[in-house]
Amino acid sequence: MKKLLREPLVHFLALGLLVFLTDYLWAGGLDSNDQTIVVSQSVLARLDDTWIRTTGAAPSDEDRKGLVAQYVEDEALAREAGRLGMAEGDEIIKRRLAQKMRFVAAGSESDIEPSESELERWFEKNRDKFNISETRSFNHIYFSPERHGDALEAVADGAREKLQNGADWKSLGDPFMQKRSYAALPQNEVARAFGPDFAKAVFALPKGQWSKPVGSAFGLHLVRIEVIDQAAKADFAANRDRIRAAYIEAKAGEENQAEIDRIVGRYKVVVAQTKEPAR
Repeated sequence: MKKLLREPLVHFLALGLLVFLTDYLWAGGLDSNDQTIVVSQSVLARLDDTWIRTTGAAPSDEDRKGLVAQYVEDEALAREAGRLGMAEGDEIIKRRLAQKMRFVAAGSESDIEPSESELERWFEKNRDKFNISETRSFNHIYFSPERHGDALEAVADGAREKLQNGADWKSLGDPFMQKRSYAALPQNEVARAFGPDFAKAVFALPKGQWSKPVGSAFGLHLVRIEVIDQAAKADFAANRDRIRAAYIEAKAGEENQAEIDRIVGRYKVVVAQTKEPAR
């Protein structure tokens, strides 16, 4: 039990419980003088649902004991905070209540189940998210401008000549802070790692030969393309499970935002005019 209560996951769940309790305190829904803590069936169901959403599995009996113990502790502390008037005007509690309302507004993804035709239509509109990007697998040899200065390009050219004479590529170049070999990277990821000019140059290289020096954000590189994987359109049948999961996530997000917009729409918003700075 003690080990369970030290788990980060339980701490996360406890935050959710505390948000729930402060909600009631804020609204006056809990009597801070009540000395009875009732763990009702609805509370147990809520604890189970929170656990399932977080872990993807139903809690075991031992898990549930830990959740109930944490709930009781949070309930007692929340009531004591209410008795002491700690909830009034607390910005942290306001943010936690807003967080809880977002959780409530999200509903349950298990309620979303698209028909096959809906899923296929959504896939066609969002096909680019599932298409396979063109990628490159490559090795590179790095040359540091700090180490070689004005001789940088000459050093890189000399190393390329050694490669053409059969030298082991791993024995050449300078230490590099990242990897020397990369597998199946799309152009945007190469750009993220080395810069856009390097990525563009790498994707223009032929396969199987060491390039002339290519500049990056770090210095110069000799690059050898090992594998070229062409772009391919995603097939619905082969990716159906992934498409369905993405559909449910997207629809849940849309429904969540719609519910938040509906709640915000109930209120008249008045924003004070910004004061002109004194001249």
